[in-house]
Order: sequence, then C-alpha cells, then structure tokens
Amino acid sequence: MAYLTQSDYVKYICSCGQLKPITSLYFCRHCLKIRCGFCICHEVDSHYCANCLENMPSSEARLKKNRCSSCFDCPSCFHTLSTRATLAQPRQTVQDPAASGDAKVENKQPKKMYYLSCFNCRWTSRDVGIPDQPVASGGWPERANPFATRMNQLLDYYKAIAQQEKQEKLERERKKFAIRGKYITLTDKTGLTGAMARNIAGLPSSDGGSSSAIANFVASQASEDIDELPEDIYTKEVNLNQITSMPQRLASPEWQPVSVSRLHPLAKLLSVKRSQRCRVCDHNLTKPEYNPGSIKFKIELLAYYHVPEVKIISFEPVKPGEKSALIIKLTNPTGHEMQVRLLQPEDLPEVEEPEEPKSIEKSLEKSLNLEKEASTEICASAQQLAAACARAASSRVRSQRVTLALPQRDDAAEYDDDAHHHTDHIILWRKSNKVALRLEVETESSVPGGAPASVALPLEYSYRNTVPPTAAPPPRDHTLHAAVLLHLGVVSG
Repeated sequence: MAYLTQSDYVKYICSCGQLKPITSLYFCRHCLKIRCGFCICHEVDSHYCANCLENMPSSEARLKKNRCSSCFDCPSCFHTLSTRATLAQPRQTVQDPAASGDAKVENKQPKKMYYLSCFNCRWTSRDVGIPDQPVASGGWPERANPFATRMNQLLDYYKAIAQQEKQEKLERERKKFAIRGKYITLTDKTGLTGAMARNIAGLPSSDGGSSSAIANFVASQASEDIDELPEDIYTKEVNLNQITSMPQRLASPEWQPVSVSRLHPLAKLLSVKRSQRCRVCDHNLTKPEYNPGSIKFKIELLAYYHVPEVKIISFEPVKPGEKSALIIKLTNPTGHEMQVRLLQPEDLPEVEEPEEPKSIEKSLEKSLNLEKEASTEICASAQQLAAACARAASSRVRSQRVTLALPQRDDAAEYDDDAHHHTDHIILWRKSNKVALRLEVETESSVPGGAPASVALPLEYSYRNTVPPTAAPPPRDHTLHAAVLLHLGVVSG
C-alpha cells in the first residue's frame, strides 16, 4: 500500500461543480465558499523581469513589448544567456619611418570585452557574428524588422477605424437621449455637430488624422510572382544540425530564421504579479507583495489553510458486492479548534444558487462557459451538489455519523513523533491536529469490473471567521460543508 499522490486521488468539489485538488482551490472568507480558477478574476499588479528582478509599470512594459532590455534567452535551447568577459588585445600602432626617421611600436593594454553565452548548449553570440560589447549590460545591437513600416501602417489603419467607430457610437448615444423641445447642449439647438463647430472656429478636425489614415491606406495585393525553388532542393543533402526547428522559428516571428547561423538572442519575456478576486463578492483572495524579489503575499486565502485536508494512507482493493478497508487522515489547518463530522451524500443540504457577480468581464463569460461544458467532471448546477457527489461515486463509506474534534495547528508539534493510538473502531491514531480514521467502503454488486472506483466523502466542519467585524458584526463561528471525492483505482472483477 504505497502512499498515493493526493492531487490525483483526492479532489474537492468546488461551489461551481469543478473537481479540483485542494492545492488548486481558494476559500473566500466573505462568501464562505470554496472557489476554483473559474470562480475568480485575475488582475495584473506589476510587470518584472524574472532574471534581473527589474520592476516596471504597465505603460513602460507595453512600450517594450513586454520584454526586458538587458536579459536575453538562448535562441537554440531557450535557457537564460549569461554574460562572459574576455580580454581583447588591441592592434599595434606602427609609425611611418619616413615621417619620423625611426619606427615606433605602441603597445596598448588589453581591453575587457563581453559576449553572451549559454551554459546549457554552449551557444554564443559570436556564432552568429555579433560583435563583443565594451559594457556588460545593455548596448547589444537590435535587429531591425524588415516589415516595420508595413506593420505601423496597419496599426495606424486599425486605430483610425476604432476611433471612427467610437465616434459613431457616441453620436448614436447622443441622439438616443435627445429630448424633443429640450436641448441638452448648444449644438443640439443649432443643429451643429462637433466637427462643424470645430471647422467654424478654425480648429483642426478631431478625426482628421483618422480620415487621412483610412484614405491613404493601401491594401495588400496578392502577387502571382513566386520565386522558383532551387534546382538541387530534392537532391541536396540536408544537414539537420544547420536547420532550425519549428519552436526556434516561432520564437522569432518577425524573422523566422531558417538556418542556425541566423539565430539571434531573444529578449526575455516579462513576468507578472497578479492578484485574484472572487467573482461574486469582489474581495481579494490573493494579493502578492509589490517587490519582485519577495515571494510573500499580503492576502493568501488558499483552501489549503482553511478547509480540512483529506489524505489517503492505504486502502484494500475494491470489489463489487464486498467491503474493503480504507484508512484516511484528516488535518485541521486553521489556528482554531475544528469540529469535523462525516456525512453521507444525501445528508448534504441544498446549496443556494450563487448570486449574480457584481463586476464580471462579459467577454470572458462565453469562454468560461465553454471550458466548463467541455469538462466531464462538472455538476449541472450548484443545487445538485449532493446528487452529483452520489452519482460520481461508485462506492459508499459505511461509517457512523460521529463528530471528531481536531485541535488547532501547532507548528512545534510537527517534530513530535509520538502518536496516540486508539482502540476505537473508527479512530486509528491521533497526533496534534491530525487524526487517522479507519473506514469501510461498500461497493454495490451492480458495479462492473474495471470501472473507476470512487468514494464520496461529504464533510461538515466548523469554521471560525477571522475577518475584522463591521458595524453589524456577523457570527464568527460557522458550520460549512465540503464534498470530497476519493479515487481508489478501478474495481477489480
């Protein structure tokens, strides 16, 4: 009986119906609900380089195309490039004997130069002819995009179209709210538009740049002239060591080099620190420190720190129509005493339908729904949590509805090896905030052999809310429920 990887065999049912391990779930202390990645909104707090830890605002990161100007990745293996130093011997200067009468040789001191090198695949910037630089950071030559002019024309064209559509939308909104006989602005009374008023005043038109950009835009034309292939393309021997792979070409979409000799260093992509909010109550679930060198969080409401953790220690093979033993471990991760009670799926109360989110991106609504519908492990609605728990399980736990008291978490007790063994038919041993339970799993005889063996384990636990009280403080102690699904391999025939 090996100790199983818990993220694969123990999954919790989120309030939206998704099955996720406890390490991938969050707990909202305001809604008192378990949230998964579909139930939260992501916000970018800051941009930084993971190599040099340089922090920059969003506007600067947008101008730099979300890339660092001083750190580079290897174009061959995509590892971070390191700066190597070398001594360059300058050329000797010889004076003309006819000018001075004597030949003089001037020796200069060696100068330190720098180049980029990869410690993984031994690629260097010298392999592609990039000259060494006199400074360690910055100053590396940037390749000019041959299609930069065309790309700028396309950007200006689409910006002009967006501005024109925005102006038309504002005009429609203004006409919609115009009232007969009552004029909101002077232009409504005189019949002058904003563009006409600017022309009368002698001011430049606000959309003149947009109109000129649209009028002067030249659309691309398909060309029938295609370069012919070389004659030896089918007979020439191919050396794969000199041809770039598809990931290497896609890493540089501007040039897409074909040969290895045209690979250039890639500017390192920026990383982001993001905060996550509950989609129902708009409260923060996680919020990191602003300093890129810090790994701490200002707010870190992970379910791992608030919901009792269930782990599988060992179990016997599951057979149809028979009983098998199951040993699990319950852990109280909170700093308060917790009362845990084992239930059956039909004992779970009906879960109320979630409230309409206050602020939610409508553009992401469709994509989230599509991902949820594509998942096979999802409930039809929040009110069917108990039914889904029983439907997904092929076995049931035969246990008495007993209440277990778990002490608060004690970091010093982790180093205590003494566990208190019990003779109770359910409790196997206790140790600090952990308790091991011996349960019986009963499988119906109608379950076919080879089917997935899963056990539903609903939990009822007490939770003490530590959110600072408001003007009308709510009760601090709450009784919450969590549905856990244990995967015990397959049913043996």
